Amino acid sequence: MTDETLWQAVREGSETAFEALYRRYFQVLFSYGKRIHQDEDAVNDAIQDLFVDIWRSRHSLSQAQSVKFYLIRSLRRKIHRSLKADFLHGEEWGKVEESFLPMEDSPETLFTHEEDTLIQSEKLTAWLSQLPPRQNEALLLRYYHNFEYSEIADLLHIKEQTARNLVQKALQILRKLAISLIIIAVPFFL
Repeated sequence: MTDETLWQAVREGSETAFEALYRRYFQVLFSYGKRIHQDEDAVNDAIQDLFVDIWRSRHSLSQAQSVKFYLIRSLRRKIHRSLKADFLHGEEWGKVEESFLPMEDSPETLFTHEEDTLIQSEKLTAWLSQLPPRQNEALLLRYYHNFEYSEIADLLHIKEQTARNLVQKALQILRKLAISLIIIAVPFFL
């Protein structure tokens, strides 16, 4: 089933479609939410709240042009409201790195690949943490979630050109960091 078909079925009250939509997007939403908020339980709660809200208001929902965009935008709004409330209550904001576990046949290959992936993930996380939060989020939306610049602009409440600028500046910073790493590493191999 397409996202649009599922969404329409949810609007009509189908519990099966609702469950399928939840299963299809939970991991995507969770991964995105972890980039915004450190507390995995809070992210999970925000996702649960989002889907409860969707179910409660299913009959009044409009047809979404992009279900993924709608869900991410709604989750982002919920998390930011939660962060704002946490900040007002003295809790710190944070980010969590995301690691991907490869699936390989051989245990040795799996271990080596996991170690390489962890090292790369740590480097990338360190580099991304040096980016301003808006650049980091714009980059994530563009390259991890494959959103168009117009969608990023809508999601972040900025102009499309500003979204393009945020992504380009973030890429420039990451390139400089990568080049500096290469320059530092080259003498060790000579």
